[in-house]
Amino acid sequence: MQLSKSLRFAARSFVPALSFAAALGFVPFAHAAVSSVLFSAGTTCSGAATANFATGGQPVVVSLCMSTTAPTATCGHSIVLQSASGESGQFVVTSRTLGANYGDANSEVVQTPVAINNPPITADFGGTITGTTNANGGSTLTPVAASVNQLLATFEISAQASAANGSYVLSLSPASIVAVDADGACGGTGVAPTETAMNANVTLTRTLTPAFLSVAAVTFAVNQTNNFVVSASGSAPISFSATGLPAGVVISTTGVISGTPTTTGTFPIVITAMNGSGLATQNFVLTVAGQATQTISFANPGSQTFSSTAVALTATASSGLPITFSSLTPFVCGVSGPSVSMITIGTCTVAANQAGNTAYAAAALVTQSFGIFASVPGAPTIGAVAAGNAQASVAFTAPASSGGSPITGYTARCDSFTGSGTSSPIVVSGLSNGTAYNCSVTATNLFGTGAASASVQVTPTANATLALVGVQSRKTHGTAGNFDLPIDTAALVDGNVTVEPRLIGSAHTIVFQFNNPITAASAVTVVDSASAAVGTATVTFAGSEVTVSLTAAAGVLDNKRVKFTLGSVNGSAFPPVSVGFLVGDVNNTRSVTGGDILQVKGRSGLNVDSTNFIYDITVNGTITGADILQVKGRSGQALAP
Repeated sequence: MQLSKSLRFAARSFVPALSFAAALGFVPFAHAAVSSVLFSAGTTCSGAATANFATGGQPVVVSLCMSTTAPTATCGHSIVLQSASGESGQFVVTSRTLGANYGDANSEVVQTPVAINNPPITADFGGTITGTTNANGGSTLTPVAASVNQLLATFEISAQASAANGSYVLSLSPASIVAVDADGACGGTGVAPTETAMNANVTLTRTLTPAFLSVAAVTFAVNQTNNFVVSASGSAPISFSATGLPAGVVISTTGVISGTPTTTGTFPIVITAMNGSGLATQNFVLTVAGQATQTISFANPGSQTFSSTAVALTATASSGLPITFSSLTPFVCGVSGPSVSMITIGTCTVAANQAGNTAYAAAALVTQSFGIFASVPGAPTIGAVAAGNAQASVAFTAPASSGGSPITGYTARCDSFTGSGTSSPIVVSGLSNGTAYNCSVTATNLFGTGAASASVQVTPTANATLALVGVQSRKTHGTAGNFDLPIDTAALVDGNVTVEPRLIGSAHTIVFQFNNPITAASAVTVVDSASAAVGTATVTFAGSEVTVSLTAAAGVLDNKRVKFTLGSVNGSAFPPVSVGFLVGDVNNTRSVTGGDILQVKGRSGLNVDSTNFIYDITVNGTITGADILQVKGRSGQALAP
């Protein structure tokens, strides 16, 4: 945690939560300085430990408060929110306001909304004391004196459409700490502040008043049995009532208007839907006419795998009148015209209604339910397939749909031969020269392997022209291993080059990947955008790769455009490849901004894998506060022309 630009901590101590007070929404602390931390509904520290939310309603406002005891005082805090296990993404933070004593936000750029997940997204909502400028031009930090119910921060939290449970518990993650000080210096020249874990939770209870979903008019046939189902969203149970119904027609508490009317005419009705959260009324028109009856035929669309593609609905009325569709499960699926869109995994129930006209009475409502299930990824788009000596290099781009789950790997298949990897290109070896192979690529996520791409035919040959199939910027991330950043080989040195944002140090590795094994590679020329030589480069080769190791004095490679030109590979020359070096530019915009800071902060605490390695600036295998500091230290820099 970085509590201010001039403040560091030398010690950390974490105090475990005590369970006996968890039901009250706060946990007392064993540390002498912090007696309690709690959530309070509203903008002060005097609210309840619970709050109500309504899906689609106004954000919930809760405050985080802390009580401390003398003699120690407070310097700052880190606040990381988390949901209960299995309840990620039900709520998002739309606003955070720090308490008056902690005006220096840890996040230099506040970017909301931020989802509240478990494991948590490590967005630090905390802050530190601001300090004042002293006579020497430095910063004087005055800690916050011990007091009861200090306001740390106030949050506005919005429920998502999927938050359908009766209640949820939000809490502070283990990354939430408070820094206390014993000598009043807050890490200046005295004893370094001590970081103490904060533990607190708040219960959010769902309250949803009814909202009508069904149409506001229907036609019944006189002297015939009729029915119409009134539907409304809201917290169950919902009870319906109505005034103004004609003789022979009633409404049940479940919302079914039914009966045999004996008089024709137009009847204005007021329908009331009521639950424990409140009530709603609908002005409804019931027309009773001497009409013919009609029925609805509604085909079930069948089970669906989750997709962004809408599902077509098919229903017809015996009268030939148009059908109106509505979703009875609006948190799972939505309806627009004759199509249903998927919102989340679950059971989708759709109603087909035909309200009738002067010639036909309203048709009986017909519903169909179907399941929406998790899906495998879509098919990748295959690119060029380069023939090599007993091998082929298969290039591709990621599929348009991941199936709702991160892609964990790709498999390239050339008939019965396969190769695997996490990025393009993939080499398939063991092929027979002179034999034609059909090559394709599939993507895999936690739910399985998706459809194959289109196939491209390739014929390996011992005399295949040597071709460059990819260039990678390679770094070793501690025990996590090597991770490659693909380089755009078409970008010119003064153009939109790919940026390597990880710490350069005194050496760096660029890997040139070819379609054939390499038998010879001469020296490489490395210059900057002004054609001045950069560092000392050595060339090695193994298999189908040529590796360039660039050694330079510390700091020489940062904020620099560099062009690599291989002298000769297997007797052939290749165009130069350009790379930008700018530590912290994880968004590849060729400048370091607050957006880069937030990207790294949002992944703090994660171990490195193929989906997040770019945020491990210090390349030690874990994304930590040290990586955040590296990005902050270069904020505002832009890649030199």
